[in-house]
Amino acid sequence: MKKLTQLLLILCSFSLLQGGAQAQDFSGLQANGGQSNNNSNTTATSATTAANDTNTPSQEAKARAVIPSSMEPRPAFKLLAGELNSRYTLGPADVIMITVMRHPEVSGLYPINTEGKIQYEFVGDIVLAGMTKDEAAQLLVKKLQTYIINPEVTIKITEYNSKVVYVIGEVGAPGKIYMRGDTITVRDALLAANLPQLTAATDACTLFTPSAVSKVVPKKVNVYALLYEGDLKQNYTMKPGDTIYMPPTLWAKIARFLNPITQPLGSATGSAAAVAAL
Repeated sequence: MKKLTQLLLILCSFSLLQGGAQAQDFSGLQANGGQSNNNSNTTATSATTAANDTNTPSQEAKARAVIPSSMEPRPAFKLLAGELNSRYTLGPADVIMITVMRHPEVSGLYPINTEGKIQYEFVGDIVLAGMTKDEAAQLLVKKLQTYIINPEVTIKITEYNSKVVYVIGEVGAPGKIYMRGDTITVRDALLAANLPQLTAATDACTLFTPSAVSKVVPKKVNVYALLYEGDLKQNYTMKPGDTIYMPPTLWAKIARFLNPITQPLGSATGSAAAVAAL
């Protein structure tokens, strides 16, 4: 009996020890399980963030989504081959206003003579023909540095007289067109001449470019297509000295031919009617 009691005590002690070990293992598993859950949650959060980053557009994409396509920056415009620079170069008969800051004695209006020069105080004659107003200002700065410390020069063109084209024929104001650039288009020249009249044959206009070494070749211009149909192929570039001729229509020619004949007859008929009325 005593031995049986000792055996039972030994078995109980063994069971208690085994249960404690299992409890420690279970608590360890809980701790590890918590860490695993934390790691799993972190991994899940990272995956969610990555997914959101993938699905969320970038700042540039958001900006492009907000800005309409018409407001997006476009590539810079490039001049097509054959297009001419419309800058204005000085020439004979032009008049310029020269302003030198704090020095009115060398400021004023200066006409450019037939030699392309101006007569300038302290410096003498200066050739400005063929220069733009900015280039002329830089030249005057160099000339005046001998007499003035750091001269500030500005030039304004007050009269454009050196470059002209001619518009003749059936237009509102035929004659010279003074150019504000080294070139002018046919459309701008016609607008400056107050447009074609009703008697003009607008589909048979001719552009002449003078030449001293060869025969002048006329160029046909369909002014009707240019002005009223928007055909810019007809908008030729004119240079100084060019002439554009707007001919009359056939009916206008006939009316002008018959006018000297019909006018006396009309006057005579009116006089006869007046006599008969008396």
